[in-house]
Amino acid sequence: LHPRRSRLPADAGMVLGEHDFPDVVVEIDHTTDVRRGKLRLYEDWGFPEVWVEVPDRYSPSRPARRRPGLTIHRLENGAYRTAGESRAFTGWTAEEIHTALNEPSLSAATVRILDRVGRALGEREGTGPDDLPWLRRHREEARTEGRAEIVDAIRRKLLAPGEVPDISDEELLDALLESRDQAAFRARLDRLRRWPPHRIGA
Repeated sequence: LHPRRSRLPADAGMVLGEHDFPDVVVEIDHTTDVRRGKLRLYEDWGFPEVWVEVPDRYSPSRPARRRPGLTIHRLENGAYRTAGESRAFTGWTAEEIHTALNEPSLSAATVRILDRVGRALGEREGTGPDDLPWLRRHREEARTEGRAEIVDAIRRKLLAPGEVPDISDEELLDALLESRDQAAFRARLDRLRRWPPHRIGA
């Protein structure tokens, strides 16, 4: 979860005592059963959380009695305890994780769940969507598009065709926000028609 401030292993692999543990280890029991040995090693070494996923897709070589589903093992007082939700990914339940891992593409329901989990992580870490540059740009673009739609709706509903044709979006929004009623809004538009601010001093 914190790659920039964590001590991560290079190509040689993780060294206990030298590198930080991953927040979560994911084991896929497609043809194996991690409970027969590997899970105990994770516990002895002190890995904080392990997800063991048995996929929905059947494999003929899958060990007997292994049923589809995801089990979360959380380290508590040196031993693993089965938990209904992740500690690392706040509030993400085993059932929800299993569904997400087995979907051919993200469903709308999973996207809503990820949004919920992401917000919970943000509250815990003191971060928000704008801390990610790419997401910040996406939100800014969305706000710009939304603003353009609002301005277009205002023009269509409040202005007659051709009325104050060269008024800018900023001028239109300012006139609307600074007017107490429709009469005041019309008066401001009339002043803009006669003395366009962007033409003063031209």
